[in-house]
Amino acid sequence: MQVSYEWLNEFVDLSGIEPEQIAHKLTMSGLEVEEIEYKKPKFTNIRTAKIIKIDNHPNADKLHLVTVDIGSEQKQVVCGAQNIEEGQIIPYASVGSQVFSRKTGELFELTPAVIRGVESQGMLCSCDELGIEGMQEEDGIFILNRVYDTIPLGEPLEKIMNMSEEIIFHVAPTANRGDQMSVVGIARELCALFDKKMKVEINKDFNLKKTDNFKVEILNDDACKYYSVGVLKNIKIKPSPAFMQRRIEACGMRPINNVVDITNYILLEYGTPLHAFDYDKLDNYLCVRYAREGEKLVTIDEVERKLTDLSVVISTKDTPVCLGGVFGGLNSEIDDNTKNIALEAAYFTSHTNRKSARSVGYRSEASARYERGIDIELVPFAQKRAVELLEKYADAEFEGMCEVGSAKAADIEITLRNSEIKRILGIEIEQERCVSILENLGFELLGKNQAAAKFKVPSYRVNDVTREIDLIEEVSRIDGYDKITPCLPPIAQGADISFENKTLKRINQMFLNLGFDEIITSSLVGDKLCSEFYQKLDDKVAIKVKNPQSEEHTTLRQALMPSLLNVVKNNFDNGQKNFRMYEIGKVFFVCSAPDEDNTGVSEQRRLSGAIFGNVNAQLWDNKKADDFYTLKGVLQNLFDELNLTKRIVWSAFDENDVQAWGFMHPAQSAKISLLGKNFQNLGYVGKIHPILKDKMKFNQDLYVFELNLEAILEAASNTLVKYKKLSSSLPVQRDIAFAVDENVTNEQILIAIKKIADKNLFSGAKVFDIYQGEHIEKGKKSMAYRITLHDENQTLTDEVIDKEMTKIREGLQKSLNVVLR
Repeated sequence: MQVSYEWLNEFVDLSGIEPEQIAHKLTMSGLEVEEIEYKKPKFTNIRTAKIIKIDNHPNADKLHLVTVDIGSEQKQVVCGAQNIEEGQIIPYASVGSQVFSRKTGELFELTPAVIRGVESQGMLCSCDELGIEGMQEEDGIFILNRVYDTIPLGEPLEKIMNMSEEIIFHVAPTANRGDQMSVVGIARELCALFDKKMKVEINKDFNLKKTDNFKVEILNDDACKYYSVGVLKNIKIKPSPAFMQRRIEACGMRPINNVVDITNYILLEYGTPLHAFDYDKLDNYLCVRYAREGEKLVTIDEVERKLTDLSVVISTKDTPVCLGGVFGGLNSEIDDNTKNIALEAAYFTSHTNRKSARSVGYRSEASARYERGIDIELVPFAQKRAVELLEKYADAEFEGMCEVGSAKAADIEITLRNSEIKRILGIEIEQERCVSILENLGFELLGKNQAAAKFKVPSYRVNDVTREIDLIEEVSRIDGYDKITPCLPPIAQGADISFENKTLKRINQMFLNLGFDEIITSSLVGDKLCSEFYQKLDDKVAIKVKNPQSEEHTTLRQALMPSLLNVVKNNFDNGQKNFRMYEIGKVFFVCSAPDEDNTGVSEQRRLSGAIFGNVNAQLWDNKKADDFYTLKGVLQNLFDELNLTKRIVWSAFDENDVQAWGFMHPAQSAKISLLGKNFQNLGYVGKIHPILKDKMKFNQDLYVFELNLEAILEAASNTLVKYKKLSSSLPVQRDIAFAVDENVTNEQILIAIKKIADKNLFSGAKVFDIYQGEHIEKGKKSMAYRITLHDENQTLTDEVIDKEMTKIREGLQKSLNVVLR
């Protein structure tokens, strides 16, 4: 935003304060001044002159000999302009003056000239030759007496146009400070910074007369809280006064005509956007609503914009005529034939205005203010101020206004305690200083005592000042952050790493020690990526991006596997055929409707990984590729590390698992579950489906897993390592073999052995052989186990060993109907 020093000085006395000091103070208080621009007229030695006589050039049909009076003498100039008449007052450039070339656009100095045999003692100037925009629509010489009433002859043009050197501050207001997007708002900041009072007080207590000839409605009150229209008749469209054009140009906007310039002037001065409709292009009715499906609007820049259900429009009974708070429509634009106007003043809510502007891909000066939050109580005042200017500079006749909604801000009262200032800032600021700062910023003092003061928040700050800490921030930034002594905060407790973070560190270290590389993939996926690996997104719980940048990034992922498989394929396609990788990441699901306290989204951490080929293949004595049991061993190490082995259940896929994880090999995959109060499915491990393997064009097997890391972290226990004395006796091993139904799993057999054996002697059991085929009954399988027995206090005798083994054999026969071999 650009704002002029002279305009600021109208609201606060800045005499004796250097622009650099103003810029420094504003920047240190949080309103960054990016640049100070010194602006002055580029033309030189241009004076006012009156056309006394116009004669034809003796040697050219299209040229004139013009005699002008500059007050002290008369000059003769050769001129080809067709819009000049006797009695007009125009800008005159003598020899030695500097003006702009209409051909090159660059400054040049006038020299003596003879044109078609006649000497020309200077030239009459157009707006282009003076570098002035918007003062005159027609081509030709700039006619000064059409713009200014009383013009002395021979006066410098910059004096007549009040074009003395202008100082422009280029400021960058923060996203939460809509009040700083105006001259008044910045002037208020300067009042606090330099301990001054505002020259002009804004009186919000007034009423404009009402009219029944126009009706307004708000159909969607979440988009607009207040809407009013003032009807003005018999408008005269003409250039706006010079001071207004100059100030608008200084702020980086282009003057257009008196009506549009007045609305822009109010926007810049008070930060309150207004919009003028051609009254005769409406049907005595306007409403605020969201756009309907298929609606379009041609805006003032003659671009047709497709509207969405996020676009807030101002509409007649049938047709949108404006994108509310963003851009006017061409079908209701003010033009040279406009006689009557409907002047809009409204309060559009910040979030809906921002979405509305984004919905059509356009951001305006008005929307930049609405999205930061304007002063709702200033809206009616801005309309009244605009009506006064239109009556003065456009000869308007005010018929009346109509309004709907409420232009009242929330009442916020905050107590500021002296002790809290000391505690938060670490320095003491006298209460009188705090009161002075806040009153200069517009906060109303409601009362005070020695310990605290109570303030009412002004309407233009209710969006960002709601708590005591906000008042402390206001005091500290105006008093000066540089006055706060840098110091380290007191350390009440040393840093402590949580058990969860320790566990995650152990998990990462374990995988790295086992030769895995960690990968990180995007949380956004698309239907194409999932379908490529035979997986689907559940639309019922999917969290979709409303404006995705590509088809590959449309939805927050619901599983890590699609991204993992994509990384595997990219590595394989680039010649990497032996690797191990893992990822810890989040998946996302909709779990409930969002409200003020809950987003309605469930975020769950997952652990996934893959082994492909053999990472040790380069060793001469290790050519065997990794398989299912390699990966299962990795996960068993994980569960051992987290002390969860006794609670883990491995089981083959059932029909539901095959449907849920259809990309996995149904016969060479396992489901992993966690025993506890609530039985939980942790995930799966196994080989990918042969069809998927062929689609990915792999020439070797790929084994993957995905686990619910949240459940694992919750179940993991922080156990201490206990040391004990080494036993003086040695363990004893015995083998047992039997035939059993092929549906009986290794897990079931191990559980049965553990229940049967004496707890004081049993140290473990492992399967070392499984056989089906010749000499084994159909539907049966032969399994061989090695049983370890150990007594730490004494050496086991053959009698005790045989007795224990007999007990185990008989128990297995009874519980699992095994046939001993």
